[in-house]
Amino acid sequence: MSRRRVAIAWILCCLLVGGCRAAPAPPETGPGRAASARGLTALHVRGNSILDAADRTVRLLGFNQSGTEYACIEGWGIFDAPDSGSISPSVIEAMAGWRGANTVRVPLNEQCWLGIGVPTRYGGAAYRRAIVGYVTALRAQGFAVVLDLHRSAPGSAPSRDQEQMPDRDHSVEFWRQVARTFRGDRSVLFDLFNEPAPFGVVDSPPAWRCWRDGGCLLRSVNGGGSYVAAGMNELIRAIRSQAASNIVVAGGIDWSENLRGWLEYKPTDPLGNLIADFHAYSFNTECASERCYNSDLARVVAAVPLIAGEVGPDLTIDYDQAHARCPREAVSSTGFDRTLLDWLDAYGAGFTAWTFNTWSSCWALVTNWSGTPTSAWGRWFRSRLAVSTRFG
Repeated sequence: MSRRRVAIAWILCCLLVGGCRAAPAPPETGPGRAASARGLTALHVRGNSILDAADRTVRLLGFNQSGTEYACIEGWGIFDAPDSGSISPSVIEAMAGWRGANTVRVPLNEQCWLGIGVPTRYGGAAYRRAIVGYVTALRAQGFAVVLDLHRSAPGSAPSRDQEQMPDRDHSVEFWRQVARTFRGDRSVLFDLFNEPAPFGVVDSPPAWRCWRDGGCLLRSVNGGGSYVAAGMNELIRAIRSQAASNIVVAGGIDWSENLRGWLEYKPTDPLGNLIADFHAYSFNTECASERCYNSDLARVVAAVPLIAGEVGPDLTIDYDQAHARCPREAVSSTGFDRTLLDWLDAYGAGFTAWTFNTWSSCWALVTNWSGTPTSAWGRWFRSRLAVSTRFG
């Protein structure tokens, strides 16, 4: 999630009172029976399905765990957890206690991984060791892990805020190193860039070409100067250059809300291990209704696997207010999340909620590190996660 996004639109009446056209028939699922929620191995793409080592269909279901994208660059830790230098096994056990969860999405920081302008205690080798340890512990519990390039910055600028696109200064090398580190485990997926937004919220051929090919000149929100963006194809080539066959994940433009041009500008992966990513919040301005799901998302999921890499609560307050505190009435039930997850279930698409953290904001799924769900978002999502795992 980008802390810079501003909520300017709410759920359309189609979600409140109906009237949306019926969804087209869901696509075919992959061969074999559905894989269990634990022990995912050798994940790979075939057609529009993710399969495991036994060619059983896999849905990636779970949550994000935030902190590794900002604690290091802010200079106070690596994880936003009780021990900021590591994640306790008890926390991972608490995650495993959410029935149906088989995936954890882990946001990363480019500068921290590469050790650029970060205290040695929290960056470079120390950061890499901590991430490897965390991924190893998650995998030991049977989770698939999605590693997400969440924060980046060109030049020597600190990566405190999210850029519009990855940069050619560091992002290509970041993915070379990450791919080399995790290429031995194909149940670690690589999410190329958290929420691409070349030229801001602009749905245009130049934006999509910038997204796919890079080379466009953008203004850095971190350094203030201009930088040359790296495109999805460049990052995929960097990963494949390291003999890494892991699944790569590519979110659309407009903060990963817009997938209308995803198929037309589909990145090239020589291995075909590519899936699409969509971020779903009630304040989305590009796609937050069943009408959009039935048009834009249905076209994509018919061709490639789809995951909603970030799913947020159904808010009655705006984005900035939701960050500060979360009164009970702030998370409502206008039908946004129910409609979205019903649709994803019907199409066999995955989703990971934002986020398994104990924040005071509306995004928090838990009130403590034992995994007790928050009264609104956490309780609703935990219950729904157990239901969604039945759909394969």
